[in-house]
This record gives sequence, C-alpha cells and structure tokens, in this order.
Amino acid sequence: MNQPSAGREAPKYYPWAVAVMGMLALFLSNGMTATGITIFDPSLLDEFGWSRGDFKFRDFLNFALTATISPFVGILIDRVNPRYLLMTGCGLLTLGYVGYSMIANGGPVPVIEAIAVVTALGLAGVVVVALGSLAPGLGRAAAVLIALVLAALGLWLYVENWMGVALKQVYLIHLMFSLALSTAGSMTVIYLVSSWFVKYRGLAIGIALVGTSLGSAVLPFVNPYLIEAFGWRQAYLYNALMPVVLLALIVLVIRGTPAQAGYKAVGQNEALGDLKQHGLTFQQAIRTRTFWAIGLSGFLSYYAIFSFVQHYVLHLNKGFGFTLKEAGLQLFLFSLVAMVAKLANGAIADRIDRHKVFMTCLVIMFIGLVGLASMKREWVVISAVVIGLGWGGLFTLYNMLAVNNFGLREIGRINGSISFLESIGVGLGSWITGKLFDAYGSYQVPFIGLACALLLSILIGTQIRSEVDERVLASKD
Repeated sequence: MNQPSAGREAPKYYPWAVAVMGMLALFLSNGMTATGITIFDPSLLDEFGWSRGDFKFRDFLNFALTATISPFVGILIDRVNPRYLLMTGCGLLTLGYVGYSMIANGGPVPVIEAIAVVTALGLAGVVVVALGSLAPGLGRAAAVLIALVLAALGLWLYVENWMGVALKQVYLIHLMFSLALSTAGSMTVIYLVSSWFVKYRGLAIGIALVGTSLGSAVLPFVNPYLIEAFGWRQAYLYNALMPVVLLALIVLVIRGTPAQAGYKAVGQNEALGDLKQHGLTFQQAIRTRTFWAIGLSGFLSYYAIFSFVQHYVLHLNKGFGFTLKEAGLQLFLFSLVAMVAKLANGAIADRIDRHKVFMTCLVIMFIGLVGLASMKREWVVISAVVIGLGWGGLFTLYNMLAVNNFGLREIGRINGSISFLESIGVGLGSWITGKLFDAYGSYQVPFIGLACALLLSILIGTQIRSEVDERVLASKD
C-alpha cells in the first residue's frame, strides 16, 4: 500500500520557532521543579529546620512518580496533540508555586487542598490510560470507576496524615510536579521538536534542551535578589507568573506535529508521509540491547548529575560558606557551560558519529565528578564546569539516541519507558545523597558514589547502536 505523501513546506522560520518554544517549556518545567528551585532550599531549611534527607525526599517522590507514570504518559504523547499537554503542564507549575508560597504547619491551606484534588484527578486520568493499556478488556467505564475510587482513597489518606504539615505539603506539591514534568517536560518536547526535523534534528533538539540549562542558570541567578528584597514566599509568587505567559505563547504559536498542522518536516523525504509511520514498535524496541543500554546508562548518569545539581547550592552555601548570591552565580556558570555544550554537541552529532560524541561526553563528566569528590574548595568550581561540559552533551545525546535509534513510530512509549529508568535515577540520587550526607556529615562519600555510578554508565554505554536505517527518512537533496 502506498504511503501518503508529506504535507506542504512549512514557513522556514516555523520549525525553529517550535524548537524555541520547546526550549521555553523546558526552561520552566525543569528549572521550576528540579534545578532552579534548589536556590530556595537554604531559606526553607532555615525556616522549618528539616533534615536534608527528609527534605530531599521530595525529589524522590517527584521523580519516582514521574518514572512510574511516564510509560503511560508516553501513550498519551503518541495520541494527543502535544500543545494540550504543554498547556496542562504550565497550569500545574503555576499552581505548585502558588502552593509553595503558602506552606505552613497548622490548619488546612485552601490552595494546598486544591493541589491535592488536582493531583488526585490527574493521577486518576493516568490510571485510566494505564488500565486501558494493561487490561484492555476491562472497559472504559470500569477503568474510570477504579481510577476515581483510587483518587478518593488518596485524598482520604492526605486528609488523615498530611494535611496541615508543611513538609508533607512540600511532598504533595512535588507529586503534582511529576504531572507537570510528564506533560511539559522533555518527553513531550523531544517528541514535538523531533517530529519537525529530519535534517538538523540534532541541532533542533540541542536548542530545545538548552531550556533545561536556562532554568538552572537564570532562576538561581535572579531569585536570590527576589528573596532578599521580598522574602522567599513572595519570590515564589513572582515565579508563578512565568508559566502563565508561556501558556499564552503556546496557544498562539504551537499547532502540533507537522502531520497535525498539514506540513512536512525539515529535510523529510516527501514520499514517506507522516514520520510516525516509520521506526520500531515498542515491543520491537524493548527486545533490543540498545533500549536497555540507553535506559540503564541513563539511570546511572541521571542519578549522578541530578544528585550534583540538587545539592550543589547547599554544598557551596553550607559547606564552603558561599553566600546565596554567590552560590546562585556558580549554578548559573555551571548551567551556562551545559547550555553551550547542549547546542554544540547537538550540532556535532548531526555531522559525525553520535555514539562517539556520547562516549566522549561520558568520560568528560566522569573526570569532573572525580574532581568534585576530592572535596577541595579550589577544585569545586572547575569541577562543576567540567561536569557541565560533559552533561550538556549527554542530555542532548540521550534524547537524540532514543529518537534516531528507534524512529518516531512509538517513540512516546519508548521514550516514556526509558524516562522511567532515568527518573528513578534522578529521584534516588537526590534522596540517597541527602541521606548519606546526614549519616557522614559530609558530601565526600556520596560524591565518590556519583563518580562510580558514571564509570559503570560508561561501560554500559558501549552497547548502544542504531536499530533503524535513518537514511530512508531524509530527502535526496
């Protein structure tokens, strides 16, 4: 049967506008939930006196839940116009930051209770999708009923055990942030941006992923001034306005994938039609060594990098006496280096073997982690710069490897399952590093563990290869 022909040429600027919108989405979804938000950590610990391990359990909850639901959100990404997912994520980010500004011990807080309801209903929707995938014979009505019962049970447990406890309110907000990361995070953005490019895909993904570094750079740089001038609660409220602006831009700019918008991707072979018709199915992908190599290598790399990022401000501020502004500036420097590395390595991977670029970045990041584990003040900044050089390339390459090595046919489910492993690494890394700090009173032991994790990631990464013939996708121009 003949494939449908591709749509018409899009305006030359438009695919790049999609990449920039993806960058802005990741600027907020990553920065506001995982990296840039850490600049608030000293203020919260000073006010509430939580232990570092208990506080950082929020990140384990966030990313463990993100990991659990990501395969099923991947099904949604394969079926739903990504603009609606991005819009949903923006709304959740705003609600979460308003909630952060109001956390308190004592009686119920209406905004926090609203977050509990939204989180329960959002997860109920994921349960419906999950049951439809895992138990297709159950029926939609029965799946919805089961999901609503679970949502009601979750709300009852919240009221009985968490209501009116500030630390548990933080946990609840980060459970909701898992929905924001799943809908407006890298899975949705990479799918959307990749769908617009065959040629220049590496560069386009690099541009989008710059957003994660922007969030780590701009928010820690600006927020210390807001905290100093207005207090941390008001600073959270000012931050809550940013997703509202992005939501408006998404409504104005994003139409969906090329097939949904009636266009073809940049550099696409016109005879192929929708690029989602090409590549491996999920069942085919999980039978390959490459799938598990990407997932396990990603688990270890994400464990290492997010442990570092989540604890870097505390390490500088509490360990070496950096002021909050100085620590924010150092996180800005790290993120700026990572941002440049994302762009550069995305462009390089369009021209030479991306697997070689990937392995080089792993080695560079390993060297930086060894320097960090030395615990020498004079090495901490340069070690962070080296880590940023390696990680910037890796973040682009992990996403590019998944898309290019398996194709777009069921990339939502494939990338969602890989993200499951990566997100577990993120959540475990931040939490375990905090617990090890509490046990040893120092970051040296956990930082040595990060270097060991990355060394194992290097060994596993040697097993990655391409599983599809990418040459058939490109135009012959």
